[in-house]
Parts: sequence; structure tokens; C-alpha cells
Amino acid sequence: MKEYKLVYLNKGFKFSREKDLEQAESLINSYVAEGWVLQQIVSPSDDVGAMVGVFYKEK
Repeated sequence: MKEYKLVYLNKGFKFSREKDLEQAESLINSYVAEGWVLQQIVSPSDDVGAMVGVFYKEK
């Protein structure tokens, strides 16, 4: 059975897409280090710039 977790990868509004990607990469690496597997990154709207990571872990 898989346990799923949704994680906001860029909390807060930034003016630099590069900083958002650096923050997202750091968060992804921390969850992977805890045993989570990144399944997908979802960006609901190009205007907003929000990114949500879908992670799972085998139980």
C-alpha cells in the first residue's frame, strides 16, 4: 500500500522563478532523503506560479 503526500514546493510569492526552483529542489531533496518518492510536480496555473509535489512512500 502507498501513502501519498501533497507538498507546496514554493511557499510565498517570489519575483524570481530561479529562486522558486531552488526552493523547490531543496524541499524535494529533503523529502527524498526521508524515503519519499517524487511522483509528479503539478503547476495549476502559469499565472500563479504555484508548484505542488506529489510524493509517495511504500508502507
